[in-house]
Amino acid sequence: MKKPRGYGIIEPAIYEELNWDMDFIVSCLEVIRNEMPELFSELPKSVQYELIPLGNPFGEPYPVIGLYSDIPKDYKKIPEFLDLDERVENWLNKIGIETIKKKAKTIKTVSWETLKNRKSE
Repeated sequence: MKKPRGYGIIEPAIYEELNWDMDFIVSCLEVIRNEMPELFSELPKSVQYELIPLGNPFGEPYPVIGLYSDIPKDYKKIPEFLDLDERVENWLNKIGIETIKKKAKTIKTVSWETLKNRKSE
């Protein structure tokens, strides 16, 4: 049995602004996820950015972006949560949530229900 992956987590402050519309949040996170390799260009190419459901001890899981690498020395190069969060927030503030929302309406991605029920590798 494979052990579950550990992830660096990015959970941008978009959930309330998007009224917890989980399918639209997943679409917006997909837009953000696609920008991550450029935003974190200093990270090794082995780092993957995936949409994942994050378990929540106080309620339902919710979608986030998980950073992962199969190569342990590369995984260690993923910044801590607060550093990831700060860089993504600064970037989001610069381009604006409206830009993300506009792009999110034009892309196809999985539904929240599909993502939530997907088993981790």
